[in-house]
Amino acid sequence: MVRRVETIRKKYFQLFFLLGLIFVSSTASGSEIVLRLTGSLEFPGILSLRDQGDRLDHVCFLGMDAKGNLDDTFLESLAIDRVPEGEYAITNPLPEERWPTPAFVKWGALRFAPRSKDTFGWFAKLGKRGLAVHGRDFYPLASKMTQNSKMVRFISDRLFEELVDGWGALRISNWDMGRLYDYHARFVEKPAEWKVRVVMSNLKEIQSICEPLKVQRKPGGPLE
Repeated sequence: MVRRVETIRKKYFQLFFLLGLIFVSSTASGSEIVLRLTGSLEFPGILSLRDQGDRLDHVCFLGMDAKGNLDDTFLESLAIDRVPEGEYAITNPLPEERWPTPAFVKWGALRFAPRSKDTFGWFAKLGKRGLAVHGRDFYPLASKMTQNSKMVRFISDRLFEELVDGWGALRISNWDMGRLYDYHARFVEKPAEWKVRVVMSNLKEIQSICEPLKVQRKPGGPLE
């Protein structure tokens, strides 16, 4: 484990340096992405994007009870350790990941690399490069990599394993992934100009937004 951490530190020092070079352009822009994390296993947080007057709000990160791919180990790390607050930058998949696309696409993963040494070190201790936001699965990507329908699930699972091997993965619903991609395609023309922040947020506030609404299934019955 120690050897792997040192390898990651050396391999991504250049990435960390390049992110520093674009710091000025991003902070000068009015475009911003905020990840509000709680450290909760049930309600991990919310993602929001703002480009001048155009906003995308209430993209909720899913907790331990979610179906589909979920990096529960990373959620537990957030619950035990402090939330890695600080400045980040949008980044593409790195060549060594062997990811099927060179940039963020629909049903892919949106990656954020930390800018500060302290935050970079926090991830390095976990053997990770930063944060990645993803949906339920990678079936649409996998289906483009094989004509064998029986292999789609296997490849999708493999892509998820490779993602969590190098990134702290945060899960959103497929519906929210569609909203995120549509917004990204319209407004994130120059990722380097976007400021990205991770902040600690109040659990009750996030829960009030992300908790599924309870319904009364039978007249006079309890809320479920």
